[in-house]
Amino acid sequence: MAFKAKRLSVLAVCGAGVGSSIMMKANAEEVLEKHGVRARVTAADITSAKGNSPDVLVTTLDIYKVIKDIKAGEVVILENMVSMKELEEKLVPACKKVLERMKEK
Repeated sequence: MAFKAKRLSVLAVCGAGVGSSIMMKANAEEVLEKHGVRARVTAADITSAKGNSPDVLVTTLDIYKVIKDIKAGEVVILENMVSMKELEEKLVPACKKVLERMKEK
């Protein structure tokens, strides 16, 4: 399933923007490449994330509660941030929704 539309912006957010978000970024890049989704994935901490408006936001519930005012096209909440399976099951459909909305415009 390849999506050939514009390049999406995906923001992976953790508390400090160093460990977990870097890992989520790398995993998201791998998953999206596998599915042919063009995206620029960025890692961020809570503070720097607040100035962004990504197409897709990837984080955990505890972090999302702090940054919920971020304007994102779709939000992916991970229960297990190291699970590639969960990331793939949630991120790919979220990207597909954003791309479908872009086609409608």
